[in-house]
Amino acid sequence: MHCLLCNHSADFLGSFQNRNYNRCTYCASVFLDTCDLPTYIKEKERYDKHENTSDNSGYLNFLKPLLNAVSKDQNKEKKGLDFGSGPNPVLTSYLQENGYQIKPYDPFYSNDISLLDYTYDYIICCEVIEHFHNPNLEFTKIRALLNPDGKLYCKTNMLSDSINFENWWYKNDFTHTFFYTEKALRFIKDKFGFEELNIFKEYFIFKA
Repeated sequence: MHCLLCNHSADFLGSFQNRNYNRCTYCASVFLDTCDLPTYIKEKERYDKHENTSDNSGYLNFLKPLLNAVSKDQNKEKKGLDFGSGPNPVLTSYLQENGYQIKPYDPFYSNDISLLDYTYDYIICCEVIEHFHNPNLEFTKIRALLNPDGKLYCKTNMLSDSINFENWWYKNDFTHTFFYTEKALRFIKDKFGFEELNIFKEYFIFKA
């Protein structure tokens, strides 16, 4: 088995909730075995149950640090893409209502593939990259969509040495298939030609 991000060898980590997980020997990421990846139908059934709406004050507070970062960095003439916007693109709607030029893209709900023919000044992946079945392929795709000096904003729960994976709640969602470490983020920066990586408590940013 090889890491689905960096292609280094991976060791079997364990079987939890009848799903097998592997840990990369290089970037220390943990990922679901390819035999246990969810089908398109099962994934969509799970996403259809999401209740992340603009009326949910808790969800808006969850998004706020990321929204503040984008609002601070980007002016309203810049072109943005909400990559993996989900069944209710709250983040897109909020930014659009405040005058930002951003569009939603989602392979399940907003699958306008013509949006992938353009490039963008910024891309947002909010609670998205942990769902990637092939992160190397997806980051290749996203990097190609960014203009020079563009920024990629990501939000996911990071895996660290202090986390006991077996007891970690974040893995219990079966659509969460890849869990990143700080070393994995630094691999992404170097592999995909980003100039900067800035890691904050609630999110991280790659700069092209």
